[in-house]
Amino acid sequence: MGKSAKTPDHDDKLSFVEPGCAGIPETFSGDYVILIKGNSISRHGCSESTRKNLGWDRECGMAASSEANDYVHLLAAAIQTTMPERRVRIVFGKGGRPDLAVQTVGEEEKYRPDLIIVQDGEHSASKAGIVTYEYDYDLLLGKLAAFPGNPELLAIGIWNPRCREEFRSCTGRNYDLYAVEIARIQKRVAARHGAKFVDVSAYENDPANTGSGLVAGVRWHPNDNGMRCYAEAAFAAFRS
Repeated sequence: MGKSAKTPDHDDKLSFVEPGCAGIPETFSGDYVILIKGNSISRHGCSESTRKNLGWDRECGMAASSEANDYVHLLAAAIQTTMPERRVRIVFGKGGRPDLAVQTVGEEEKYRPDLIIVQDGEHSASKAGIVTYEYDYDLLLGKLAAFPGNPELLAIGIWNPRCREEFRSCTGRNYDLYAVEIARIQKRVAARHGAKFVDVSAYENDPANTGSGLVAGVRWHPNDNGMRCYAEAAFAAFRS
């Protein structure tokens, strides 16, 4: 692995707008805190530009019909049932690409998360992105694993749907091929850091799990059904 060059990747066509609410001001004793380091599948912000160009007007996992139906909130609700005596809280940290996500790790230590979910790879599945991905992902997971309190780590695999021809228009050249290599990297780096790997590849090519939204770039994302699959797979890993 070489040092990340942080080179802009002009072949990445997927949208990502940081959500407006990146975290919470403080945590309280007894809370079970989940830190999310993800991209648009975890939470996509909205703006005048997203409303005009994507028809996207809310903050939640992209293509979910509401916040309550995205995988992050479905998973948090499932975890809440296992610990009724504690309050489960969600913190959205800096995400997008792993090289960007690692920049705010120090700031997020103060939340003392009990569980950290890393969901990324989609913005790195390209000729330029693949070069530094293992270095960046390894650095990110290593720093998160070193957080005070020994938090559990869940690493969610890359989303690589090919079930609709229109999806080729909203991803870079050979995205599907690079995504396969990204998945291999994610599995071995997760194992290196003791993170539980959540493979979502079984759901990506079922047309019932995509297709919601006004434009192809939104429809590419897991819809409510796909989000439910994500949450169930992540919850199974959490329970294990």
